[in-house]
Amino acid sequence: MKSRVALDQVIIGVEAFETAEKAAKAFGKLDPNKYEVLPVLVVIKNNRKSPIKVGQLEVQYIVPGLGKVQALKSDEITSAAAGPTAPNLGPKPFPIPTRRKKNPLSAPEIEGRSFAARMIAAGESASGFFYFNIKHRTTAKIYLNGLVDASTNQEIFYFEIPFTD
Repeated sequence: MKSRVALDQVIIGVEAFETAEKAAKAFGKLDPNKYEVLPVLVVIKNNRKSPIKVGQLEVQYIVPGLGKVQALKSDEITSAAAGPTAPNLGPKPFPIPTRRKKNPLSAPEIEGRSFAARMIAAGESASGFFYFNIKHRTTAKIYLNGLVDASTNQEIFYFEIPFTD
């Protein structure tokens, strides 16, 4: 992990997969960056004595001076590649079936590698990708909130992790 922060016996590391070479390691031939979808790998290591809940994570990509970008939900990822479409106001063609072009971001690699953990046991770790509809900037940070100690039901302090080169 390139960037990481430790706080209250929880270590979180992040890495942006902003180049085609990095994306190829995780997604094969598919490069989400071509569609302005930035994959960010997040690894959470729980060194506490009790499990932590991560089901309600709030993850944001923060660019100083530009603001915050929320992580895309799974149904929003596929629509990111579609882009805006203009309505077809011309005459309707005969009902001849045509092949639709498959959306590249509906590949199983995108959904299968996304962060899916709901709880992390004591001494264990979980990892996965969060996707943002933005191009990577080296001055950006990842803001992560919503980790909860499962035994006390208390929220753990938020994490702000800057990207390092």
